[in-house]
Amino acid sequence: MQEKREEMMMKRLLGKTALIAFLALSASLFAAAVPGGAVEDPVKTQNNAPPKSPAAAPGSLHIISSSHQDIAWMDSPEKCIVFRDTNCITPALAMMAKDPAYSFTMENMLNLMEYIERHPERAEEIARLTREGRLEWGATFNQPYESLYSGEQLIRQAYFGRLWIKRNFPGADARVYFNPDVPGRAAQMPQILAKAGIPYLVMSRYHEGFYRWASPDGTSVLAYSPGHYGNAAATLNAPPAEGAKAILEKLTKWSGYYAARGLPPEYPLLNSVDFSQPTDFGGLIRHWNGTAAQKGPQAAVMQYSTARRFFEAIDAKTAKLETIVGERPGLWPYIHGPTHHSAISAEREASRLLPAAEAFSTVRALLDGSFAGYPAGRLEAAWMAAIYPDHGWGGKEGQITDRLFRKKYEFARDEGREVLYGALAGIATRVKTRPEKGAPLIVFNSLSWPRTDPVTTVVTPRNAAFRLVDAAGADVPYQRLPSGNPSLPGTVLIEFIARDIPALGYKTFYLVEGAKPSPEKPAPAAGDEILENDFYRIELAPGGVKRLYDKELGRDVLDTGKFLGFEVFTMRSVGNGAGEFGRVQQPTMEGFDKTSLHRPRWHLVDGESGPLKSVYLLEQPLRNCTVRERLIVYNSVKKIDCEVSLLGWDGEPYREFRLALPVAAPNGRVAYEVPLGVLEVGSGEAKGTGGPAYGNLVYDELLSDIRPREVQNFLCAGDENFGVTLTTSVAVNDYKDPTDAPVPYPILQPILLASRRSCHGEGNWYLQEGDHHYRFSVTSHAAGWRNGYRAGIAAGSPLIVVGNPAAGPGASLPEVESFLPVTAPNTILSTMKKAENDDTVILRVYDIEGKDTEAVVELFAPVKRAERTNLIEEEGVLLKPLKGRLVLPVGHHAVETLKLFPAWTRK
Repeated sequence: MQEKREEMMMKRLLGKTALIAFLALSASLFAAAVPGGAVEDPVKTQNNAPPKSPAAAPGSLHIISSSHQDIAWMDSPEKCIVFRDTNCITPALAMMAKDPAYSFTMENMLNLMEYIERHPERAEEIARLTREGRLEWGATFNQPYESLYSGEQLIRQAYFGRLWIKRNFPGADARVYFNPDVPGRAAQMPQILAKAGIPYLVMSRYHEGFYRWASPDGTSVLAYSPGHYGNAAATLNAPPAEGAKAILEKLTKWSGYYAARGLPPEYPLLNSVDFSQPTDFGGLIRHWNGTAAQKGPQAAVMQYSTARRFFEAIDAKTAKLETIVGERPGLWPYIHGPTHHSAISAEREASRLLPAAEAFSTVRALLDGSFAGYPAGRLEAAWMAAIYPDHGWGGKEGQITDRLFRKKYEFARDEGREVLYGALAGIATRVKTRPEKGAPLIVFNSLSWPRTDPVTTVVTPRNAAFRLVDAAGADVPYQRLPSGNPSLPGTVLIEFIARDIPALGYKTFYLVEGAKPSPEKPAPAAGDEILENDFYRIELAPGGVKRLYDKELGRDVLDTGKFLGFEVFTMRSVGNGAGEFGRVQQPTMEGFDKTSLHRPRWHLVDGESGPLKSVYLLEQPLRNCTVRERLIVYNSVKKIDCEVSLLGWDGEPYREFRLALPVAAPNGRVAYEVPLGVLEVGSGEAKGTGGPAYGNLVYDELLSDIRPREVQNFLCAGDENFGVTLTTSVAVNDYKDPTDAPVPYPILQPILLASRRSCHGEGNWYLQEGDHHYRFSVTSHAAGWRNGYRAGIAAGSPLIVVGNPAAGPGASLPEVESFLPVTAPNTILSTMKKAENDDTVILRVYDIEGKDTEAVVELFAPVKRAERTNLIEEEGVLLKPLKGRLVLPVGHHAVETLKLFPAWTRK
């Protein structure tokens, strides 16, 4: 991705000889590299291995002929699909037909899917070669930015990887996860891999060597890093005598490392650069095995191999390898969220909608007593689209790639929403509502705990006067908002606080016609600059919030000495999305501006303010756009929402916008949500640095110091006295002051937008002209993120209303119900879905608080049997009842999958 290196790769792509200088450099690096790292006892990995592939000879040099493949990057996606066919896979098949010893590796399953779509006639040939262990496919769908995706999205990488090939090519398997290009690792990815039966990881841009990369629960995978995935290519492609000499020098340097760790004499030689093609290394193999292998104690037989065959040869359980635990924060966060705001917004919505759609579709099927109507095909297509974009945003013809990626995410989001709303509508017709009480409004909650939150819906009252009540007839205050649905005359938009909505369930309310509206509580006390309710005293100032005083905690929670609360600021942002740099390219002070410098005043929005909430608006033109902010303060819910818009953004290159929330906690602690967990900054990261990759590229920054970070739903900052949780609508966020003379307290900063450029020499700009809209939510609470994470997640998953459903024949569900099948206070339901291969129910839960627990399993439908499975629904082990109840042990930080057999299933 460095321009000079990219030029070489392009020449290779076009079939031209690589540059001599690069070959010499890579050869010298390969020979000189000596892996390092402390010696520690390995963490046990899950022992669920199927029979091993053909074993390599004892003491072997494993030539792993491969090709690093982004979906696109080197050209448009369609051209790259053609290239993979005509220049990689088809020639590899020809070479395997000619030479029975030849093996070839493709890094992900998407490559196989594309090829089979183009060449269905070669499916049996590919199946045979894969079963023989000569043709290898990576065990995941593609190679993502791990911490961008939700936990369930990462799990589906294994569904569309290892599970897919096992289902579609019986007898074939995939056991190695390849993600060598991305300098970042999600903390829970090793657990996902291990529990999906994928025990091996090929990574790079990290210290050369072998590791046990572990998740916080203790599961781990055997990982190999060559420093950089392309380091050995020049040596392997050099003249045989020259290459053999460099390899012999390399083995000499490796000998001490291997001996200290008790590793068997099995050595990897990975031939992989961007879009490299199958290569005949017969000359090197013959030269080595005929001469070099007979010299010295490093004697080893050179042969073609695969990554799996190599790993199985070196995977000695007695080896003493360094154990790496924790997150490696990504160094390329600017390639997705800040530079592709619309696309990543769709991805984040899809990641929440699809599990909810699965769960409620499963509820509906269980109520029907059949999965006949379960939308399996639609959900499968939506999940595949939700994880389709890989790490190769931009590149040559990057505008085509980026548009395709955005369309995939939008499809996943829209399908998820449509399937979810359809399932909810079907469930609502089964609720035994009471027409005599009024027109029903059924409010659904998709999360794993009861909630009290605002909800907005359109109603169609027949009279101007109406009341809102709950199922018991108690009044529920509501507020009319300015507009209903313009296309439906007579509609009214209302907002109310829906209290105590059951976990993964619903609660029924009624619209009572012709009745006097419910008595209204007084609006929060408000002046021009001060707003006060039961929870907060808020002082507004031109450009932001000057003071936020928490009455329950008895303290100010913001420090606004440098930035006001919810203040937008802009900085110079020179850099790329990804690239050959050792540290994240940080913004600088050129052109710095912030809203408070212009002193825009807040104005009360009368039409939206009332007994439920107060809404304030400010607007300030800056040089390249207009900033519009809406501050929403609820009277009876402890949270403050902030909507931010950048209007008319002109796309000036190298500019960045952020929102500031300065937390009054000098040297305070910061935590944020990651896939399937929460990371505490300073302790949740892996130790040390990324180390040398090649040439002058060294990842020399402590992993704990890398920022900004990829965040799921929320960040939390505070000290031993209090915490502040910010729900963020953007993927990339910071927590340290990025300006000159930085302050010592945390400043939570969603990065709204950055106009950077692809690092490809012919790549596109990420300018994103136009309007951009964001939403954030803030609450304060007792100390520690565990007191705020539920609010942090809930604000991003709104309650959903099904209005005036007609009760169907035989409707029997009560007016209030929870369908949550697993109860434990520290666990979250990741998904509830139909099983892939039969009409059983899959539950997946994870511990978010770092505590061992026993979760009680109680499905609302009768269950005759339960099995504990791996993450891809295999290897079921009977879960025996304990004192008449099904109890699922869930360890700290663990992800567990359970298979339930409803009483109406045949099995």
